[in-house]
Amino acid sequence: MTVTDIDARAPRTRRDSVEQPNCFEGAVADDDAKPSRKSLARLGQTIDLRQNRTSTLVAALFGAIACTVILGLFFGRFSKAETVRGSIESTGGFARLAAQRNGVVTELFVKQGDTLSAGQQLYALKVPETTSGGESSIETELRRLAQTRENTQAQIDRNADFIKRAQSQQSEMDKERASLYRALEAQEETVRRALEKARSSVARLQALVSKGYATRDSLEAHERTAFEYERQLSEVRVKRIDLKRQELEKRREIEALITEKADQKSAAQNSLASIDIRLSAASTEKKMVIRSDISGRVLAVGVTSGESVEAAQFILAIGNPDAQPVIVLDAPAKAVGLAKVGQRVVLKYDAFPFKTFGIHQGTVTSISTAAVRGVPKENGGDIRPIERQSHYRIEVKPDETTIFAYGERQPLTIGTTLSADIVVEKRRLIDWVLDPIRALQGRT
Repeated sequence: MTVTDIDARAPRTRRDSVEQPNCFEGAVADDDAKPSRKSLARLGQTIDLRQNRTSTLVAALFGAIACTVILGLFFGRFSKAETVRGSIESTGGFARLAAQRNGVVTELFVKQGDTLSAGQQLYALKVPETTSGGESSIETELRRLAQTRENTQAQIDRNADFIKRAQSQQSEMDKERASLYRALEAQEETVRRALEKARSSVARLQALVSKGYATRDSLEAHERTAFEYERQLSEVRVKRIDLKRQELEKRREIEALITEKADQKSAAQNSLASIDIRLSAASTEKKMVIRSDISGRVLAVGVTSGESVEAAQFILAIGNPDAQPVIVLDAPAKAVGLAKVGQRVVLKYDAFPFKTFGIHQGTVTSISTAAVRGVPKENGGDIRPIERQSHYRIEVKPDETTIFAYGERQPLTIGTTLSADIVVEKRRLIDWVLDPIRALQGRT
């Protein structure tokens, strides 16, 4: 095979061909070391030297990997999410009622699905009674309050009777004074007319005395008569003024008594109202009738008639099933640091496992600016560790109010619990990688 033949078969491949000279030319042949004809022919052929492609491919592969890693570090993002618990609540008209005290539910006035109005009876709760000296303490309290109420009512009646008699007496006195005033006015008018006549007589006598037709003694007698009428008129006027003064004093005295008795009556009525409240409270100690504060529909009933309940135990839920649901998250402080309104949240409903029905999303609509549940002050004897951080209320509006499950749309049920993933940190990968180095530089 010649070099020309090799180049013809692979013209684009680089080759370095070297012809090896025959090492036996011009040498003295030795019978023992004489090579064979086949060996001489192989040494006389052309040697082909080719470049190794494997190293080039490996280098290119590692270079591509390095570029990919570098680009990923600069343009890749690292996200950290916190998982918080929450529940689905109604946007309006939803209430969860719990037992106010320990006792027995003696009667349920509603059932699930009933429509309620505000003030309607819900259930009756009988609380256990405590006894003292063989007698129920509630019965003793009721009897004592009943006696106090009777005494207070009697006091109210006495005050009311006094006020009524005082007002009647004042009315009679007003009538007597009116007749007395009329008599005084008539007497004053009579005296005034007599005085005018006496003064007229005195004037005529003075004219006659000046002419010598009358004596001085008759004039003086008429003047004394006129003076007496003036005195009587002054006494009548003074008597009327004194009578008015006495009337004002008596009226003030009666009004002060009426006001005092009215105040006593009002205080007794307030005391009676307080006693009635205590009587009602004491009566409810035996049997409490719970009423609804809102209108709506009974969404759930957690007890049956005759069942014993403890304080704060769930009894029933009232709400409007047609109201739009809202997701309320109880987020710890570490989950709200970088959370903001409008942020997207991943939702995983407990009633619809995400491995089967997928995950869903919502949008943050509200974040409380103050903690709704603070750090506990003490453990209270619980051996479990205390979570030393406050909790905040986050409201999320779900993108869909129904879940597609097995070919049907199922609505979100009020009260259903769920988990939500909130992104609290989003950074570049290069920053995350360089953080330990920066931290060391900051220490030095």
